[in-house]
Amino acid sequence: MGEDLFAITNSKFTGNETEKDWDQILEKLKSLNLEKTLRVENDELIRMKGDWSYSINVDPELSFLVDFDGPFQFDPLIYSNIGVIGTFLNYSILYHTQKLSLFNEYRKRLFDIVRVFGGTEVIFLAYEECDQLSHILDKMALQNVPYEEIKEKMILEFGNPVTDYSKLDSEKLNFGNITEFILDDFSDLIEV
Repeated sequence: MGEDLFAITNSKFTGNETEKDWDQILEKLKSLNLEKTLRVENDELIRMKGDWSYSINVDPELSFLVDFDGPFQFDPLIYSNIGVIGTFLNYSILYHTQKLSLFNEYRKRLFDIVRVFGGTEVIFLAYEECDQLSHILDKMALQNVPYEEIKEKMILEFGNPVTDYSKLDSEKLNFGNITEFILDDFSDLIEV
C-alpha cells in the first residue's frame, strides 16, 4: 500500500557464483535466527512457518538475480551489482524513529542481512507513492545499475545523504517532492 520501504546495498557478486556459494549464504541467513513474521488467521496471531530458501533466475538482460525468500521481515533480491532488500515497513517510519524504541533492533537485523551479502551500507528507497525514489528503485536498482552509480546520482540530485535519523522532520516529508535521501552505514553498530 504505497510508500513501501526498500533498502539497496553495496553488495557485489561476479555472476560466477556456484550453487555451493549460494548454499553457504543461505546457511549464514539461517544462522541469524530471525524472528518469523506474524500473520492473522481466524482472528489469531499466528507465527509463519518455514525458513530461508532461494531461487536463481537467469535473465540475459540482468546477468542474474538470486531471490531469497522466507517468513521474515526482509526479502533480499541479489543482482551482480546491487542488493535490493524489500521490507514490510513503510518509508515514513524512518521519520519517526525517535519514537520507536524497536527501530534500532530492526536496524541490527537489517545490518546482519546486509553483511551476509557483503554489503556495508544501505540507501532507503520508497515504492509507489514516491515519484523520485520509486523511479530510482524501478529504473535503476531493479535493473542492476551499480549501487555506487545510484549513490552518485542521488548525491548530485539531492545533495549529501541524511545519515542521522534525528535530523529527519516528518513535517517536511512530501512523497511527491522528496528533497533528501537517507543512507545508513550502520557505523554505530560496528563492533570495534
